[in-house]
Amino acid sequence: MKEMNKVIVKINGSEYPMVGEKSEQHMLNVARYVDEEIKRISEANPKLSTSVLAILSAVNIANELFECGEENDKLSKENEELNKKVGTGEEELKLEMKKLQLSLQGKAKEEEDLKTKIDELNKLIEEQKSKIFKLESDIQSKDKRIEEYKVEVNELKDLTKIAEEKARVAEQMSSKFQNDAYRVQLEKIEIENELKFYKATR
Repeated sequence: MKEMNKVIVKINGSEYPMVGEKSEQHMLNVARYVDEEIKRISEANPKLSTSVLAILSAVNIANELFECGEENDKLSKENEELNKKVGTGEEELKLEMKKLQLSLQGKAKEEEDLKTKIDELNKLIEEQKSKIFKLESDIQSKDKRIEEYKVEVNELKDLTKIAEEKARVAEQMSSKFQNDAYRVQLEKIEIENELKFYKATR
């Protein structure tokens, strides 16, 4: 059982014993408040009796108690409404957080897909680079072969010119030989005719 406290209080000039579970200081404060309320009413109405002062003080204190109770109820309701709003806000925040998480998951998936596409593009680029390098090597090889062909063609052209010159010279010589042979033939005929004439005149 909780220990009871006892204190002597003075209200409206008279002393009264107070017993309760509250502290002595608390009970003294309550008695002082009642005493001050009685004095306030007495000063406003000096002719009132002690019993009437006590009743009016009790009514005023009860009224204040009810007002405090109503204010407390009002504050309690406001607190409940606030808690509801906070609860609703919390639910909305949770829903918004969930939406953000889903959005982040979607973004992560998009980022992963983008990385995959980038890897594929990089692979394709490397393949194209390899093909380009091979083509450049082939072109260089063909260019080298073309240069070799050009050298061979120039050599053939030079050989053709030499052959054409030799053919021209040979043709000229052949024509000269033909002319000389024809001239020799004529000279032979002429000599033979002179010989016949000489024999005939002897």
